Amino acid sequence: MLFAPFSFPQVWAETKTATEIGTLAHASYRIDIPADWNYRVVVFFHGTSETPVTFRVGEALSPMFAPLLQRKYAVIQSGYSAGGWALEEAAQDTERLRQLFVAKHGLPMQFLVTGMSMGGTLAAMTIEQHPDVYAGALSLCGAIEPSDAMFNRDFALAAAFDFYFPGVLPPLASVPAGYVADEAMTKKIAAALATKPAAIQLLLRWYGTADTQSLPDIIADTPTDFRDLQHRAGGNPLGNADLIYVNSGDDAALNAGVRRYRADANAAAWLARWYTPSGKLIRPMLALHDIGDPLVPAAGAFAYALAAQRAGRAGNFVQQYVDRSGHCVFTPDEIARAFDQLVGWIDSGMRPVPGALPPSVAHRGDDPPQRNPTTEKTK
Repeated sequence: MLFAPFSFPQVWAETKTATEIGTLAHASYRIDIPADWNYRVVVFFHGTSETPVTFRVGEALSPMFAPLLQRKYAVIQSGYSAGGWALEEAAQDTERLRQLFVAKHGLPMQFLVTGMSMGGTLAAMTIEQHPDVYAGALSLCGAIEPSDAMFNRDFALAAAFDFYFPGVLPPLASVPAGYVADEAMTKKIAAALATKPAAIQLLLRWYGTADTQSLPDIIADTPTDFRDLQHRAGGNPLGNADLIYVNSGDDAALNAGVRRYRADANAAAWLARWYTPSGKLIRPMLALHDIGDPLVPAAGAFAYALAAQRAGRAGNFVQQYVDRSGHCVFTPDEIARAFDQLVGWIDSGMRPVPGALPPSVAHRGDDPPQRNPTTEKTK
């Protein structure tokens, strides 16, 4: 699932930093340390890219990191040694980078973890598995519901599109290696959709979080994800064999006519491994989503809230949102406000209030700040 470019209307003052760029175990990396570093480090996970991200000397740092650097935090990030749904490689590459940072600059006072899109998945996975290393996590537009649930929803959408518009998409259970979700494919899908306006509305009603403008891009992109997962899993991990489509407005015809696929058992097990959240949060995690995110629906984060609740750790998870459409379209100020809340939660135990991202770290409204004793001792 590709992450979209960000929209940054604000201009942030430049912070003087020392930048290190290199390669570690075939993964490019970047380290940025402010001149007045506070000896705290933010470890950042980027979202999916079809090929590994490469950092280059002299390349400008994204404005999204400006608030973190201005708050005197160092930022480290790996480009990963693999593209696609590279959770395993990303986790290993980033841990190597963290250890390299410690070897070169000493053990900092604190590590925090954050990430966007697939990087939000990695932030959740990391804080669950390494609470001894990280004091807290910020997941931005993160895919923090079970991965098999998210990708199977996309697969079911593609199968429904194929029912209404047969022959437009490649074979879903074995996507050809040469498939490309380019502009030509998007236009082809948009042209097909235009021939059946009623079908557009049916698909949108079932999927729930897209619109007529974003739907062609979403449908074009999904086979890219399927191809990557099928290659990694050694089979097709996705299916809709036991799904009953509801709320489309054409449920009977859709369920009767859609082609049914059953996932390969071993491949499905691989996808569940990468990744089903445990919800076992010893440290605090704040998740921030766009209400109108068409790629990683904000409602999916509730699955994480339930996982944390089942694990007896509901008090260590908070979900907030901004009222905007698009994938990962946060401003630097919004990222700063979310980050400040996480830091306040860790440092003083003041748990953020779920709901809309507040205009500042000061809590507003009738719901007072909540002290969470389980986070009192975070470092």
